Amino acid sequence: MQVELIETRRLRGERLQKSHWQYWLKIGSNPQVMATMGGIWNQKKAQQKMQYNCEQWELYGHGQWLFFDKATREFVGRGGIRKVTVNDNEEVELGYALMPDFWGQGLAVEIGKKSLLIAFEQFDYSSVVCYTLTGNKRSQKVMQKIGFLFENNILLANQPHVLYRYPNPDYSNA
Repeated sequence: MQVELIETRRLRGERLQKSHWQYWLKIGSNPQVMATMGGIWNQKKAQQKMQYNCEQWELYGHGQWLFFDKATREFVGRGGIRKVTVNDNEEVELGYALMPDFWGQGLAVEIGKKSLLIAFEQFDYSSVVCYTLTGNKRSQKVMQKIGFLFENNILLANQPHVLYRYPNPDYSNA
């Protein structure tokens, strides 16, 4: 099952597709957005990242959505769930990235909560992880507002990160 279109109170999300290239490149080449995500992307890296994220949809039926303001239709950012490997374990990751004009408005929390709902209700995942650089306090605050709990410090891409987890409330801890 694929959930290609989603809505939050203020946003409309569309499944990432190659026709979204200009938005994908816009967010990936923004120095403020990419400051905590490995640096800005050149065209080749943006194409590789887009290919990887489009493949998530083909392999798993979910991935990143691009989000637009319902009222203005302005591009807000991206977010969603995808499968990743963290410390040799396959995990489902919640990711989000917003254009700077939309920071501090609670939109990443909206995206995160909706994505979690889909991860648990549509795909029945046992948990979802979220991670960021140890110094990215804004993103950690978003994770905490969504309800993620700190699990561990990890090393990812040779950088220190914090790993948070949100367990599916329908799964027992036994």
